[in-house]
Amino acid sequence: MIDSDLMNTNSGLLCLPDDVLMIIFSYLDLKNQLKLKHFHFRFKNLMPYVWRAYNKSAHISLIEMQLSDKDLRFFLESTQQTLSTLRFKMNERSNFEILTSYRFPNLKDFRFSTHSFSLNDADVPRMLMTFPNLTTFSPHGKFTGKHFEELEFLENLTVSYCSKFKVANLIQILKTRKIKSLKLGIFDTDQISNTELPWNGIRNLEQLQCYHEEMTVWFLSKLERLTHLKKLFLCGYVSNGFLREMLIAAKRSTINMIEINQNISIFLETNGLNVAIKTLKVANFGMHAYQHLHINVNELYIQYSICVDESKFHSLIENLNTHEVLGLYRCTFGFKEFTFDAKKLGENRTTALNIYVELNTYLSSNRV
Repeated sequence: MIDSDLMNTNSGLLCLPDDVLMIIFSYLDLKNQLKLKHFHFRFKNLMPYVWRAYNKSAHISLIEMQLSDKDLRFFLESTQQTLSTLRFKMNERSNFEILTSYRFPNLKDFRFSTHSFSLNDADVPRMLMTFPNLTTFSPHGKFTGKHFEELEFLENLTVSYCSKFKVANLIQILKTRKIKSLKLGIFDTDQISNTELPWNGIRNLEQLQCYHEEMTVWFLSKLERLTHLKKLFLCGYVSNGFLREMLIAAKRSTINMIEINQNISIFLETNGLNVAIKTLKVANFGMHAYQHLHINVNELYIQYSICVDESKFHSLIENLNTHEVLGLYRCTFGFKEFTFDAKKLGENRTTALNIYVELNTYLSSNRV
């Protein structure tokens, strides 16, 4: 909270020089920065300089922040020449109208979502005018992909939240743009059968998110040639044996990152394969099964998984001899406490093991 006593003209913040005030203001979140500008005209005059100097990226949720149109305009007008990244959650249509009344020539990364309304193809030309130099675009709405190929510098595209997206428009985009990051997870087999993505548009892929079906039709036969591919996320259903099929098709000894959002038998998928994965992210994972993993992994992140038996979690920890990171996110445990034996963990290790836990729960719903 901002204390009004600090606003006394003879003491507090107003006694400080501008450069010191700017440093202090830079540590506040946007909502409090905007509140502060109402206390004194000096703060209002300084705030645009704070944003231009310290806020090259902005995360604005108008659902939670509930900014007035006047405050939103003040921020956008002050930063339109300097912002490079914008995450924008809109609550109503007027938010979009205000945003697109400005031009952001230096903004490269724009990701947005809407709450009580939807945007569609008719809104894309306005976004093209507002953000002429985007390299990263993640839209949310009833978009078919029309006009997306007009994003001249597009490199990273997410269409996972475009409910009307068409295969033909994706193909058109890939005919004109060389994409480095492509996030799909929207098409089923009937929509994409007998289609092929332009090779020149995907040959530079570094990150790919897709359904099992999209991988099978469009990418599996090309995995060996996608030499720049570093991160792969299979969302949705994954059939038994499919991870193994991909690892064999890729014909690589090292893979940067694989993420799978479904419980599979890692033992069967990796048995006999000579491959190392720097980062492996799994969900709905049986933690006890990790002792049977037959590939080298540097970082293991387990999400949305259940471990009822303390002994099985202990078995997991004991088998992390070469790992550098273990992450546990939104997992459920059947025991309240676990003691890590630092001395035993350090045996036969040449590097430290970093363990990160976040939003995990005990079966009674108490945080652990």
